Amino acid sequence: MYYRRNEAFRYSFEPNLAAKFIANTSEQTKGELHILDISLHGMKVNLPAHPYQKGDKIFIQFMLVNQQFDVDGEIVWLKPLGKKVQAGVQLSTTESVRKQLVDQLKVYAKKKNDSAG
Repeated sequence: MYYRRNEAFRYSFEPNLAAKFIANTSEQTKGELHILDISLHGMKVNLPAHPYQKGDKIFIQFMLVNQQFDVDGEIVWLKPLGKKVQAGVQLSTTESVRKQLVDQLKVYAKKKNDSAG
């Protein structure tokens, strides 16, 4: 299955963006993850090591500028990295949430550029 990793709109976070999650795996697990990059339909994240499976449902909560996002997704790929796991999450979001995400990412990027220069 093709997961749109070459989607035109993708924002990478440097440093990574902290978020909270609840994953419905063989047993429910929750904690903190780090968002490496995000697009309108997915994100790449680092999770604490756990036996996640492709297809596991995951709820992710994160703050971007001054807005909280609560998004549902599904793990579509996994890459073990020692004490953590890198995962691709396909998001289930509405057009309204995607628009809010784009708007907040524009503000976030502008603030980051302003503080860097």
